[in-house]
Amino acid sequence: MRRTISAVPFGVYQGESVYLYTIENIHHSKLKVLSYAATWYDFEVQVDRQPHSLVLHFDNLADYIETPYQVGKTVGRVAGRIGNATFSLNGQTYHLQPNNGRHLLHGGNHGLQTHNFRARFDPDGDTVTLTTTLASADDGFPGDLTVTVSYTLTADDEVQISYHGVTTADTLFNPTCHVYFNLDGQAALINPQQLRINSTKLVHTNHEKVPTGVFYVPSPAYDFREQPTIQSQLDRLIQETGRTEYDDCYVLDHQDEPAGVLATTHGRLLINTDRNGLVVFTANPERTQSYRLGDYHALAVELQTLPDAINHHGFGDVVLRAGQPRTYVNRYQYVSK
Repeated sequence: MRRTISAVPFGVYQGESVYLYTIENIHHSKLKVLSYAATWYDFEVQVDRQPHSLVLHFDNLADYIETPYQVGKTVGRVAGRIGNATFSLNGQTYHLQPNNGRHLLHGGNHGLQTHNFRARFDPDGDTVTLTTTLASADDGFPGDLTVTVSYTLTADDEVQISYHGVTTADTLFNPTCHVYFNLDGQAALINPQQLRINSTKLVHTNHEKVPTGVFYVPSPAYDFREQPTIQSQLDRLIQETGRTEYDDCYVLDHQDEPAGVLATTHGRLLINTDRNGLVVFTANPERTQSYRLGDYHALAVELQTLPDAINHHGFGDVVLRAGQPRTYVNRYQYVSK
């Protein structure tokens, strides 16, 4: 069988048609993406010769528009928080419109997650390319920023997402995909699944989840280097801190690859990036389910340059210069047992 790409309508957003694109490879694995917010809709693999979903998704556009969880969406210009919605660039200070208390989250209320992208693809290819432009007049950042998000499904079941930015003036560029995984399907709990994060330090944040500018070495509850079950770490977390969820940013030094691994009985997902940050967030984005405290149906994994990098030395370079395009790549490969 040859690889194929198909497109079907998925609804209407702000008067524009939204499409669901499906890339299928020779193993019948399928990568599905939406034009709305360049959303990663699903990653379907074969388990015991049956299609099996690895990514939490909704079956209608309204839920994607209404969810506060940014399910599967491309977020930015800048993923995460910018403290006090303020930064300086080239000697000029920019005060943006806060959307998270006093702070700016995921680029604000006019970010990539609010756009319906233009798409192009070769029906016999392996890539869907989605493009939009963020206008400075809309989001307050300097420069009109054209972002191209390319989703590729390889023959060896690797999803590759590239983010290409071109700007008319120096600006900030740190997008990511706010994908939520559950390797056992979204009706199951992620708690028994195993998580490895190849990191020895975390970004310290204040009570408003804004970075303070320092890193710290994790206590055992935050140490995922030995690929423990998520449940065993949640048990440690409540004992150590009283907290019942993870919403934390790990610093990647790329001494060990892959950056992360999520594993279950039938296989594992290898997670890699050219960025220096990996955010994990345990959550239950589906409104229709009822939950017991500490039970989770989804794990968000956000691969990005460290949050609020523009305001902290040593956090990474998120400045995109006019006339100097930049591309980031995140990769997720399914390997069956």
